[in-house]
Amino acid sequence: MSTIDRLSISSTVNTAEWIQLMKAVVNDDDSGIRNAGTLTLRALEEQARGWLTQDDLILLLEGQRDIARIRANNERIAMQTHLQSTLLRLLDMTLLALLPRI
Repeated sequence: MSTIDRLSISSTVNTAEWIQLMKAVVNDDDSGIRNAGTLTLRALEEQARGWLTQDDLILLLEGQRDIARIRANNERIAMQTHLQSTLLRLLDMTLLALLPRI
């Protein structure tokens, strides 16, 4: 079982979709997408170990999401679509799972 499969994610998101997106992101051909996915995965592992607080993790993921949006705005339409359908969706789902329910 991969690290991705072992990480638990909140029931507020579709876990199967999250795992599929994470696998797609960490195996992407684009190094920027792959690196962001790997950073997200490592941050989640560190939070699970107690090395990052949830607030720290949320700040890190929000920063990654902002970087991905900036990159998407600077890339061609095809890359923008790819970023939005994978990395941005993954980061949004992960943040949704971490944020307290309102």
